Formats: sequence, structure tokens, C-alpha cells
Amino acid sequence: MSIWERWKKESWFSMTVAICIGILFYTLINNIPIVASVLGGVWTVVKPLLYALIIAYLVDPIARFYQMKLLSGMKKQAIARKISVIIAVLTVIVVLVLIIVAVIPPFIQSIVTLVNHISRLLEELQTNSGELSSILPPAIANIFGDFSFGENALSKVSEYLSSMVGGIANASLTAGSALANILIAFILAIYLLLDKARLQTIGRRFLILVLKQEKYLSFSDFIKKVDNILLSYIKGSMIEALIVGAVNWIFMLIVGMPYAILVSLIVGITNLAPTFGPIVGAVIGAFLLLIEKPVYALIFLIFTVILQTIDGYIIKPRLFGDSLGVSPLLILIMIILGGRVFGVVGILLAIPTAAIGSILANDWWSIYKAKKHIQEPEEDIPDMNTVKKDG
Repeated sequence: MSIWERWKKESWFSMTVAICIGILFYTLINNIPIVASVLGGVWTVVKPLLYALIIAYLVDPIARFYQMKLLSGMKKQAIARKISVIIAVLTVIVVLVLIIVAVIPPFIQSIVTLVNHISRLLEELQTNSGELSSILPPAIANIFGDFSFGENALSKVSEYLSSMVGGIANASLTAGSALANILIAFILAIYLLLDKARLQTIGRRFLILVLKQEKYLSFSDFIKKVDNILLSYIKGSMIEALIVGAVNWIFMLIVGMPYAILVSLIVGITNLAPTFGPIVGAVIGAFLLLIEKPVYALIFLIFTVILQTIDGYIIKPRLFGDSLGVSPLLILIMIILGGRVFGVVGILLAIPTAAIGSILANDWWSIYKAKKHIQEPEEDIPDMNTVKKDG
């Protein structure tokens, strides 16, 4: 028996561990600023690598597709892997460039049109403020009399923007830093993809060294399940957002609504967030259309309800099927908790996190049930024939 095993059986061991944990926790609480500073420094260093892992994980399925479909006949699969990675990276770059070229100019034009329309609306309010004051009740008319629109409002906005020059400069620096991190991460991701086989071998050997055979097989099976869930969720979510955004854009073009690109982008992006995302997209889109023409906002909301119903009952089941197998109640709880703790990222990761948690819980229960020889009763589903006879 090892020293560690003997120590765990001693009466003083558990008390010592508890005291050490208490001291460590007390030290961390008393030095929160220092801990936060250290964690911030570590995060600054680790962030590009984490981004690289995410990019590599997203690009790898494309590289595998090219390797299996186009280069499966090559004798040296190591070379085939390198070629497939290069093609996959070029594919991602071309798609991003096409999206930017196709979407950004209309998007900017929609923003300019919206700003010009708001300016005209302010001018009209300023011009008609006298007529409004004569029609409205005295209490409300006083508000219009005290509040000035038009040039005064625009000058206020200009003063505010001028005071925010420093903030804009800081935001530009932050954006530049983020862009540099993404560029570094993209380069690291390419190396990770090219060296995937070697990294997998190193990771597999490490797990074999630290885990017993049974634990290693169980952990490997769990990783495969998590990988399938994440890939299924990412692929399904992207296709779903693309379909919803495209259908919304086509409908707005047919009806002749303004800001088609802008509103459709908002609808598609917010649709990535489960449950609450479509509501946010509908509210923002309706507000933008309300400024232009109230009837457009009403038509847009009616169409959004129809589109989200079709999405929920037809598109989502087709894309996801039962591959995630997560309770809607658990998803809602994870969305609320994830949003409160991690913000938008927590909302986006709510469904895969809930699915992974369900896998862990089911695996743990299966192991526990087998050890304790527990026999679960089958669900008590009434026989319909018996129900009819009783009726």
C-alpha cells in the first residue's frame, strides 16, 4: 500500500485537507484584486491560444471533408491532410471576403438611410411642435414647449460625440488589439490543424499514463459524444440562422420594406441565441421599421411570428433531430443562468452545455445503477384499450 493510500485512511487526513482548503479560500478572498490581476494577465496570454483552438475546431470538419471526399485516393494521407487544411483555410477566407463584399456596402447604406430619416423626423417634430401644442392637452403641450428638436437636438448629439472622442480612440485601440489577437489565433490554428495527428497522439498517451484503462475508455467515449454534440449544434445553428435571415430578407424585398439587409442581419444573428434571441431580433427590427412606417412594423411582426413558428416546428427538427436530446426546461434554466453569469456567450453556449451535462448525468446514473443493482420501474403509461373500456 502506498503512503498516499495509508494517509487517506488516517483520521487526521480529512481534517488537514479541510483546514488547508479553508486557509486557501480565506487567502483568495482577502486578495481578490491581486487574484483578479493575475487571472487577467494569464487570460491575456492564453486568449490567442484559446481563439486558435476554437478556429481550428471549426475549420477541421471542412478539412476532413476535403480529405475524405477529394483526397481519399492519395497514398500518403499525411500530405493529403496538409493539402486539405490549405484548401479549407482558403475556403473560409473566400467565404468571409464574399460575405463582406456582398453585405457590408448595403449594410452601411441602410445605416446612412436610417440616420437621415431620423434627422428628417426630428426636423418635422420641430416644425410641427406648435401645431401639436395647440392640439394636445396643456400638460403634454408644456413638454413640447420646453423641449426643442431639430438643430438644438442635433447640436446636443454633436457635442456628445465630440466629448466621446477619447472613448472612440480607446475603442479603436481595443478593436486593433482584438484584430491582432484574431490574426495570431488564425495562424496558430493553421499550425494546430497541420499538426493535429501528432497532438492527438500526445494527448492520448498522456491520458493512458494518468488514467486506468476503464477510465480512459470511458473518457474517450465521452469526448466523442461531446464532439458530435458541438459539431451538430454549430452546424445546425449556422444553417438555421442563414435560412431565417435569407427568408426574412426575401420577404422584406418582396413587400418593399426598407433596411432589408440591416434587419435581416439582425434577425439572423439574434436567431443564434436560443429562446430569447428571436424576440430581441423582432423587437429591434420592428423598432427600425416603426421609424419609417408603422404598418411595416406590424407586417414584420406578423411575418416574424409565422417564420419562427415554421422554424420551431419544421426547420429545427430537420436540422437537429433528437441528436441533442435536452429537456426544454433544462435549456431555459441554462439560458437564464448562462446569461446572468457569462452574458451573451453564456446564452449561446446554453444548449451544448445542457446537452453535455445531460450526458454526464446519464453516464453517472448508469454507472451508479449498475453498481447498486438498481432496477428502474418502467414509465406507467396507460393502455389506451383499457382506457376506452373503462370509459
